[in-house]
Amino acid sequence: MKHWLSTLLMVISFIFILLCSNPHHASTDTDGDGIEDETDNCLLVSNQDQQDSDGDGTGDACDFCEGNGQYDLDGDGICDKDDNCFSVPNPDQEDSDGDGYGDVCTNKVPLYSPFNSFKGSYEEIGRQIARIYPHLILWLSDVFTMLGVTPESAQDYYNTIETIMPESIKAYMQGMAQGLTEVTPLTPESAWDIVVLNSFAIEEVNRITGTTGALTPFGCTAFAVSSAAGTFLCHNTDGQKTTEHYNTVMFIEPNNGDNSYIHLFPPGFVDVGLGLNNKGIGITYNLGLPNVTATRGMPVLFMVRKVMEKASTLNEAINYFQSVFDSGNNYGTSGAIMLMVDFKDSTMAKLQIRSDDMRVTYGEELKPGVTYVATTNHFDADFSGDPDYYYESSFLRLERLMELLPQFETYDLNTCWTILTDHGDGEADNNTISRNGPLAATTVTNIFTADMVYYTLGRPHEYLELYEEPITIDFGELINPCAVEELYGAYSNEAKLLRVLRDHVLSTTPEGQEIVRLYYQLSPEIVTLMRTDGTFKERVKALLDGILPIVGGTLQ
Repeated sequence: MKHWLSTLLMVISFIFILLCSNPHHASTDTDGDGIEDETDNCLLVSNQDQQDSDGDGTGDACDFCEGNGQYDLDGDGICDKDDNCFSVPNPDQEDSDGDGYGDVCTNKVPLYSPFNSFKGSYEEIGRQIARIYPHLILWLSDVFTMLGVTPESAQDYYNTIETIMPESIKAYMQGMAQGLTEVTPLTPESAWDIVVLNSFAIEEVNRITGTTGALTPFGCTAFAVSSAAGTFLCHNTDGQKTTEHYNTVMFIEPNNGDNSYIHLFPPGFVDVGLGLNNKGIGITYNLGLPNVTATRGMPVLFMVRKVMEKASTLNEAINYFQSVFDSGNNYGTSGAIMLMVDFKDSTMAKLQIRSDDMRVTYGEELKPGVTYVATTNHFDADFSGDPDYYYESSFLRLERLMELLPQFETYDLNTCWTILTDHGDGEADNNTISRNGPLAATTVTNIFTADMVYYTLGRPHEYLELYEEPITIDFGELINPCAVEELYGAYSNEAKLLRVLRDHVLSTTPEGQEIVRLYYQLSPEIVTLMRTDGTFKERVKALLDGILPIVGGTLQ
């Protein structure tokens, strides 16, 4: 089945769920152009003429790719309906096995997610993200529009909590709207509508469908474990099948002295759900059910972003979550279960958060010398407000997780992957850890350590069978970049060229190895000087700009 058809089926299944709970949604005219949504070829942009010049089913007013498809989600110049891997840039469209999917999407599974670093003020960071990922942001707004979220309802939510929202998030949203207007034909008003819709979409979907409505088929599994072998924070994100294609990895480095952090989430959200900051605080998010007293309030995932920005200890992180209640406010319509680890001292906790209450459970002994926390998606019975609530997949996944956790002698990275790839007796189903249910499946799996991020896409047992190793990101290098990465970026062509020089030339001789050692020894001081002395930075860059062509010529 073609990937675009899978995406269409995903949206259709969402609509079906929504229509069953809201029979009036079918007559919605979201953009107010007099054409109802089910026949409108642009849902968010008014286009009474319905003109579709390239005949791809999307009106010109909201068609952002000239060719077969509305979007070019990976930015490789090929519209998605013709792209054999629409989530990983592959302009060559190489398909060695002839299965219809590019080599970077073997068996429909993406090899990696797009990665970018963003520096500056929060407004500048939001603007940069929108300029790099405009189509992903626009696509996300289309999906949530299908689910019944409107710019008007999202704006009303924004107005309700504006006074308690973190200023960084408001600035980030403003920058994102500005960035969209710079790279798309959207007006400032339409761009803001899309940004605010995405920002409050999770909250609004829960409000529309009820506290245990359309999202109950979805869920996540998470655990943290610490022993003599190390400390690990592990998470399987479960969602609609094919959504592994819409993830990104972003490194955020504010210029106001706040923490820098890495997080894995679609770029259309201002939320953070899976994050690790430079103070050693890691966090994962699970939808928590049932949020029986749900009301509009602070979205939990807004507070996760603030924790990433501000917290440097586990207790500080917990206090930030508690501060919402201390100020007389409440959380919103999405319940949440957070796992947090402070990698500096290996302390850990589970936070269960409803609109009007929060419970903290600290790490417990699994066996002598081993501490853990674990969760799926249901609140403790005496915390949920509905002790008779039963969400089968969540209960059975937690039962399976607690069956697996005590079985090991050593709790290291391999143990974590063994648990995360569990698929019963070889057949992944709705109740195994590596999940493959009728509606939902594992789409992203990640493990955080103090200085590394590991992740896979799709079902982790399938990913590792295909690609053998997870994607690894050295977080230590991101927060303490070498001089070349500071100047050009960790994933720039210049940095790649010098890595080739390091690995294939300098590392082959004792003299070259000494040069490499001295470079890494001096690099932190050089980076510090470049950040405080602009003239020095310009001189270093001028020197490297002169050397790089010589290096390139030597390596040819």
